[in-house]
Amino acid sequence: MEKGVVSQHILAQWPRYAFLYGGMIVALLAMGFSATRGWFSFVLLGLVAFLLCAFFLVMNLWAVVKIYGRNGIRPHHVLFDLGRIQSHDEIVYIDLGRRQQPISLSRRLTTGHITVVDVYNPQWITQKPPTRQPSQPADDPRLTWIDGDIHLLPFPDGSVTHVMLCEVLSPFWQHGDRLILLEEIRRILRPKGQLLLAEKCRTMNYWLVDGPAASQIPPQTYWAELIHKTGFRIRKEVNRDGLITCWRVSKPTQREARQLAFDLDY
Repeated sequence: MEKGVVSQHILAQWPRYAFLYGGMIVALLAMGFSATRGWFSFVLLGLVAFLLCAFFLVMNLWAVVKIYGRNGIRPHHVLFDLGRIQSHDEIVYIDLGRRQQPISLSRRLTTGHITVVDVYNPQWITQKPPTRQPSQPADDPRLTWIDGDIHLLPFPDGSVTHVMLCEVLSPFWQHGDRLILLEEIRRILRPKGQLLLAEKCRTMNYWLVDGPAASQIPPQTYWAELIHKTGFRIRKEVNRDGLITCWRVSKPTQREARQLAFDLDY
């Protein structure tokens, strides 16, 4: 199952891998052509280009396997453990058409249940997910699949105890859409209900993986400020190998919310 998660993320980023692999091929061809013409300075430049493309290709593959591989970080399972979720608990899992992660989590439940809400919308998401699976990919009583909208999640106010977001916010290219989704999650959560959130943050490892493109990854402080801005309280924060950060946050009670409004410590 985890192999499928790795494949999904590689397919979702296929232009990057195609560009790096194509760059290696072009560099090799340029080196061969330059060598036949005696342009040895261009051979050196081609070698440098080949090594750079090969380095970033290997680092990207390493990061994907390290995060999503069978023996990797597997952030959805980190969130499950971070939230101290029991095998009988009910979870709302916000998804973007990837499917495999909630299926994997369902195997850790007995009488518990996961409601997967697919909020994918091509107008809001920066990257299209890989081939979308059928609306009911597994005949499992522990799983329910429904379509949703970030502006109105299909749950009453204060009716949910656990919500999980595993790399769902970052694909939304507008900051306002991220706020809307978090505010909707806050609406449906009960007081002291938990939001379990995982996102990539800009770290030294991502400068090695993505090069200059790492500047597009938000820093850890951005996500922390976003969490506080939508009225949640961070209870625990875990960074795994400089590749992904997981948060356990909660919806404050009315008393806590009043104290937060006055910026009081408690």
